[in-house]
Amino acid sequence: MTQPPRCFALPSGLETKMVRRSFGILLLVWTGAALMPASARAQAPSAVTPAPLSMTQLGATPERIWTIFGHITTPDGKPAMEAKVRVDIGLAAFPPRALETNIQGNFTTQYTLDGSCKMLSVEVVATKAGYFEGRAAAEFKDEEGTREFRLVLREETGDPDLLPLASLVASLAPRLRAPGAGGPVSASAHKDYQHGVEQFLDKHSAANAIPSLAKAVEREPNCVECRALLSLAQLETGGWDSATRQLLEATDMKVPERASAQRPEPFLILGVLETWRHEPKTASGYFQKALELEPADSLALQETGRALILQQNWEAADQYLAKATEAGASRDARLLRVRALLELSDTAEAESEMKLVLEGRQPRDMPAPVRRLYAQLQERLQLKAYGSVKSVVSQPLSDLVRAVPELAGLQPTSDQGELPRLLQRVGEGVEAFFRHLPNTSSREEIREEILRRDGKVQDSLEEQFLYLLVMRPEPLDLELSEYRTGVEQPGAKATGIKLGFMRTSGFTCTSLHFHPMYQSGAAFRLLGRQKLNGQETFVISFAQRPEAAQRIGRFDVDGKSVPVLVQGLVWVDGEKYQILRMRTDLLKPPPNSRLERQTTDIQYSEVQFKEVPTPFWLPREVTVTVQWKGKTFRNLHRYFDFRVFKVETEERRRAKGSTPEAGRTVN
Repeated sequence: MTQPPRCFALPSGLETKMVRRSFGILLLVWTGAALMPASARAQAPSAVTPAPLSMTQLGATPERIWTIFGHITTPDGKPAMEAKVRVDIGLAAFPPRALETNIQGNFTTQYTLDGSCKMLSVEVVATKAGYFEGRAAAEFKDEEGTREFRLVLREETGDPDLLPLASLVASLAPRLRAPGAGGPVSASAHKDYQHGVEQFLDKHSAANAIPSLAKAVEREPNCVECRALLSLAQLETGGWDSATRQLLEATDMKVPERASAQRPEPFLILGVLETWRHEPKTASGYFQKALELEPADSLALQETGRALILQQNWEAADQYLAKATEAGASRDARLLRVRALLELSDTAEAESEMKLVLEGRQPRDMPAPVRRLYAQLQERLQLKAYGSVKSVVSQPLSDLVRAVPELAGLQPTSDQGELPRLLQRVGEGVEAFFRHLPNTSSREEIREEILRRDGKVQDSLEEQFLYLLVMRPEPLDLELSEYRTGVEQPGAKATGIKLGFMRTSGFTCTSLHFHPMYQSGAAFRLLGRQKLNGQETFVISFAQRPEAAQRIGRFDVDGKSVPVLVQGLVWVDGEKYQILRMRTDLLKPPPNSRLERQTTDIQYSEVQFKEVPTPFWLPREVTVTVQWKGKTFRNLHRYFDFRVFKVETEERRRAKGSTPEAGRTVN
């Protein structure tokens, strides 16, 4: 085979001219100096410097510019900004270059090389704090001119809801130890494959395994196991794009003489990659392909159940996970089924599955995911003790109006025909709010009070904070974090908590009870119409259902956390279907907490940010009244001066020592 010529660096600009001129002088000396004796050379008149010879006259090839660029993302497609990129073209004259991605996750660089270079070997390695390394390598010819590299960086911590790469490799390793299940392979390919197996699965060195596995694939392109194991090794070393290409090749094989050429493993791996991308529907399609080939494949059944959980299709997920456990799936399948059963409010079956997971061991001795799920199960069992509770949804309207003075002037209705439309419109607004809300800051003033039995103020304290709402986009869930800064600054007076007051927070999330994702966890009732500050509103009552509630509040005190369910009222704008006011109360005082009352009254107001065209309705004034251990606490919150800020600002602030301020009672 004809080898491509070696590549050499070619200087540019002024340096190029100097090189050309020196070529001309060397030519003159070579043609004349050899014919002169030394004495004659010393007396010879100065030679006129000839005009520089052109590259064509010298037989040299014009220089060539090679452009290397790329795009680096996380698995879900988000740009990996400020990632460190190392580009190495394997030439001594060009040491590896250190680059950094821009805000779009892009990088680019150029090389000027001797024109005789017909092929370039490039390796790109990307790193970023908190992520595994990404790597890609390729050779491209000069007629291409440019080459794009796409790298994917996986988070080191990983998503606890997704299958880790180590678990995927461990599950598939027994199946992939020997090649040729779809047909015989050559002796040389088998030898390369076994060396790759030894390096990857036995010595846990994916980097050393890749060359041997790549040779096996080159020798036997139709070896599905070869491509599947190579893809796993490439994923281990950060070669997401290379792994994907191998898997797609493996799933696209049509070899008439090998009827069993297709195997489920490539489809399984592709499905897992799609869950990492937060594309559970696409993942389900790959898992179904795997099940068509192997209907009783325990891993395919398990991961189908996982993908259905990510789509919140709890009933179907439970069915697949039950089949997975019957087929001998790992403990992960039982854990996933416990989660699905809890969402289906089947606490009895969930408790039975959890006992099989524990196998007599103590929860505290189990891994973190097991402990978290066990805690959720225990919480559900506590809430189950609520039993049948009389709420504002079932309470006679006349009794409710007498108990809640804010309902004075209500025009009652018994017709619930309009309720489904109202819940849909309000839910759409709440969903849009949390989808588009930017990271915001505001000034927060809190007046914390301790009341006497007659309702008069016994003691009070006023505090001010910078209040931050940080949205963390999660494709399959909602995550909003609240922070208070300036709590423990040097020279500041003791905070309210240290002085015996009660801190409260979590008001922005209160409207999530009306989010389409959570409406099934509550019962609703249209009470009627009422004017609020001269504006026509619908009044809706709601109460969380102990057996199905998905959003569970917490009452944190003395190092203990008690689950809390609520009921309440909302006043909804009759034209925009925006929540203008919201009041919540305990559905029932939680046992063994000495918490007797927790009433939260939230007034919303419209906020317009100059950076965002759409206005948002945010809490403006909040009053929280808590009765605990025979004492009454009242907190008055006021928010103003709303602004948009970047997440990096919050991260830098936390790095300097400020921590999230969690209220003792969270709505």
